[in-house]
Amino acid sequence: MSITSKDIAKLAGVSRSAVSAVMNGHYNKVSLEKREKILAIAHDLRYRPNPAALGLAKKNTRTIGLITSPFISNIYSDLVSKISFILNEKKYSCSIILPTDTEQEMEAISRFESFGADGIIVAYALNDIRKLRNKIPIVSMSPHPGQYEVRADLKSATATAVKHFREHKQRKIGFICPQLSVVPQQWEGYLEAVGKKQAYRLEVTGNPRLNEEFEHLLKDINVRAWVVTNDLLAARVMHYMIAQGYSIPENAAIIGFDGAALAEITPVPLSTMVFPASRLAEACVKILLDKIENNDIGFNETPLLVDPVLHIGRSCGCPVSAPATVQWAGQRLTFDNDEGKNVGTI
Repeated sequence: MSITSKDIAKLAGVSRSAVSAVMNGHYNKVSLEKREKILAIAHDLRYRPNPAALGLAKKNTRTIGLITSPFISNIYSDLVSKISFILNEKKYSCSIILPTDTEQEMEAISRFESFGADGIIVAYALNDIRKLRNKIPIVSMSPHPGQYEVRADLKSATATAVKHFREHKQRKIGFICPQLSVVPQQWEGYLEAVGKKQAYRLEVTGNPRLNEEFEHLLKDINVRAWVVTNDLLAARVMHYMIAQGYSIPENAAIIGFDGAALAEITPVPLSTMVFPASRLAEACVKILLDKIENNDIGFNETPLLVDPVLHIGRSCGCPVSAPATVQWAGQRLTFDNDEGKNVGTI
């Protein structure tokens, strides 16, 4: 059974308010004799004040709840780590819950509210945060259109990738994704950039005619440039094309998405749109802390969009101007801190 301030007060023969004063450092309100007695009993019984109760009394626990999916990619894991780091720099502790469905996500939000957290960041929202009757400030980074307050501008980034291929005089540009339903922003950006009549789509997941469709696009349609919606898939596409006798980027140029560090160890260094985890983390924390300061529990209808930046490898057709290098130090997940740099690899 946990020890409470009431138990300490009874054993010390003092009031609960005296125990509270001592445990909160207000020593001038309690005599030296009683203070020493309270502290000795608290030490012997390993008493720790309830953080939620303290927070309710002070209106501030300096604790932020962070909710994200356990099934997210390394890119989002990097984002969560950076959010936590920034919060720690600002003297906030961060408590993380990984719900697997919408019901568990709602339970996590309720738990943080009951605990007395100052605010919540939902890094990969499963519920429509706009419809919640939340009691504390929340910032949503939902992947669903219209349900986020801050996120990477994947639509604009896809248009940037297409524009880059156009600069290389590519006329036919294809779009490869796991499933269209999971990349709505990228697909929209691609369609706007190439036009519906020049759209060449290849969905990979659950496609029994994948190889046949791919060969048709490569040989019959003569698609020679590809926007691929994540770097792991882009690496697989590259390996497949090389196995089929295509030279990268001479016969088939590729731009991936995420800015994953694996791009420096693909057969041809992969050009990729870098997920802006650092800038997203900074923006997300700023929005939440502003909400906390202003006691704002509303939803920002005008979202903040953060642009990814193109990391130039060699798969897009660009010559690499920087000397070839290898990143030996550390085990970085992404090129996030190298945004905009033209970095060659061996």
